[in-house]
Amino acid sequence: MAGALGFTGLLFFSSRSRPASPFPPPSALREVRHSAIEDMLALSLGARRLFADLWFIRLMQYYGTHEHIAGEEEEEEEHGHSHHGLDFGAGNYPEFMALSRHIAALDPYFKNAVLYSAGSLAFNLNRPGEAAELLNYALVNTPREWKFLIMLTAIGYSKSSEPAKVAQIIAPLVRERDCPVMLKQLAAFLNKKAGNYEAAAVIYADILQTSKDPFYTLNSEKELKMIEKRLK
Repeated sequence: MAGALGFTGLLFFSSRSRPASPFPPPSALREVRHSAIEDMLALSLGARRLFADLWFIRLMQYYGTHEHIAGEEEEEEEHGHSHHGLDFGAGNYPEFMALSRHIAALDPYFKNAVLYSAGSLAFNLNRPGEAAELLNYALVNTPREWKFLIMLTAIGYSKSSEPAKVAQIIAPLVRERDCPVMLKQLAAFLNKKAGNYEAAAVIYADILQTSKDPFYTLNSEKELKMIEKRLK
């Protein structure tokens, strides 16, 4: 009984700590996999953010799982699927947009989840149209969110093959303390591609200091060594 009361208290606290802003109506929630019961709990207990966190973890687990592509030589590791090497993040991931939209419907104020999803769709999965759709959906409930507007602008410029311009546009996002590491790596790559090696080095160094994800930290360490050799 004490455990149940504690969990209910956590849900109550989570819902009370959110800003008193309007959420999308329950009809905006689309059933994804086995979410119907969880969504009902989220709505009835006022715990949208708590369940949005849960779905965001599921999204990252889904995206972090190696996707078997037709014609690709299958390699199995001792403990499961092998993962992408330098092309980590590429692929089809057909459920990515549905999962991202579901999270945004549960909690459109979950800014990092929206930015992570939009950045992955636009720059890793080469689906800028879906990325823009997700951002515009979130902007319906948060029309003044400058981070979403900046991302939309960057997606627009990405089609013009101007890496320096895109890097310049997303620079304010990268300076934010809670910026998703995926966007930081994107900014570093764009700066490197544009020849702005010093700017890229600063971002890679920041990733090394702030991220605990071995994929990003190992890649940043490698890129920093290459940039140091180039600048000597």
